Amino acid sequence: MKIDFDQMCVYNKVAKYKITAECRTPLHIGSGNGSNGEVLIHPVKDVPFVQATGIAGALREFYSEDEVMQKKLFGFSCRETDDAEEKDAEGGSRVYFTDGFFLEPEYSKNLLSDRCLTDRPQSAGKQIRTEIRPRLKIDPRTGTGQFLKIKGSERCSGQKFEIESVALGSQFSFSIYLYEKDENLEYALESGLKALHRGEIQLGGQKSNGCGYVELLAVEKAVYDLCDREDRRCWADENKKTTDIVEEITNTDESDSKWIHIELSGRTKGSILVKAIAVTEYGKDKPASVNIRNHRKEYLLPASSIKGVIRSHVEKIAIYMDIGKECVTELFGKKADEDGGKTGKLRFYDSVIGESKENENASLQHRLHIDKFTGSVMYGGLFTEKPAYGDITIGVDIKKDSEWACGLILMALRDIAMGILPLGSGSSIGRGYFDGDLLVVSCGKRKLLEIDCKTKKILSGQEQMNQYLQSLRLYKEG
Repeated sequence: MKIDFDQMCVYNKVAKYKITAECRTPLHIGSGNGSNGEVLIHPVKDVPFVQATGIAGALREFYSEDEVMQKKLFGFSCRETDDAEEKDAEGGSRVYFTDGFFLEPEYSKNLLSDRCLTDRPQSAGKQIRTEIRPRLKIDPRTGTGQFLKIKGSERCSGQKFEIESVALGSQFSFSIYLYEKDENLEYALESGLKALHRGEIQLGGQKSNGCGYVELLAVEKAVYDLCDREDRRCWADENKKTTDIVEEITNTDESDSKWIHIELSGRTKGSILVKAIAVTEYGKDKPASVNIRNHRKEYLLPASSIKGVIRSHVEKIAIYMDIGKECVTELFGKKADEDGGKTGKLRFYDSVIGESKENENASLQHRLHIDKFTGSVMYGGLFTEKPAYGDITIGVDIKKDSEWACGLILMALRDIAMGILPLGSGSSIGRGYFDGDLLVVSCGKRKLLEIDCKTKKILSGQEQMNQYLQSLRLYKEG
């Protein structure tokens, strides 16, 4: 008697993808321990990892505009549909994800010297590098550190906190299983992997602060035909020969990008200082404070600092243009509270300041604490700082459906380029001011607008600029 496996089985084909990805920016997977900001640690292996639920949720959100495909891939519950036929149909997910575990890095751990960098040992002696960065909550009414009272207690929350992330350059590996029957969903799933590589999908938290971008290094694919005896034997051990389709995934056309990218290039007029948590090296020639650095020893202007400065300035522009502060919430989002949270329409990136070697060899700046009452130097008031200098590029992404927002962000970046709006600390002593060269707006590989900040002229894209300003006027009227 011949058995018809195609009629008996729920699925007749399984496509397995084994993916190796590299963090292009820091990756923050929160542990959920309040505002402490630690990364999530695996309970058994005792190392940071990327939860399968996080990867699945990020990819599922990508298909939100195509609900039919989203339901086919990720399933649905009866509460999510009013269709009687769908309620009786199979609603389970056809995609299965595994946790992503980080691979052993090739760099040596003796490169560590700052408290902002930590090692988390694995049981086998492997090292996973993380970065800890300081953050500060600013009260928009006073411009100073925010100080809030915790509900239900007499305690007050501090305005300074820290965020831990897995360092950029870290590599992790995870697998995806796609179960199919009489329908080819591989192309749809691979379109999500392409978006993940392009940066349209981010993993983890702190997305608007530049975290969660990954680059796919390897995508090994194997398809098992469960109606074939040899494939069923291979499926038992998952040992079928794989094909690396990473070139097919990464060589994608970006014309359908959902984001508009704005980039301001220039250099520091003097110096910039965004202080790191602390300095662990003490001595006569060691600074009391240094600019934030990543594990590659690159001096950074963090995305969170850029975001805070631009948000504050956009609020002032909105008030001046009588647009209303609602646009600020729509652009930058808001944290979850009684009214519910809201995701913003902007994404920012860390900016590298100058050359690492030049900044490392730069002279320290010596300063004094002055007693306000006597006008003399305070006892032990001599201290040194090590700011950063050099070329810098600021990048901002805006959702494509929000052209009016481009007008506001371009105004804020224009003021930064002209040296009106400072970044970082020490603006009263001339720090943080920018000398802009070029302001470019693009979508994918297509350049939309180019402005010369030196001559204050639009080199190309005058019609596009007029469209942004007209969209902003219509938003104001609406």
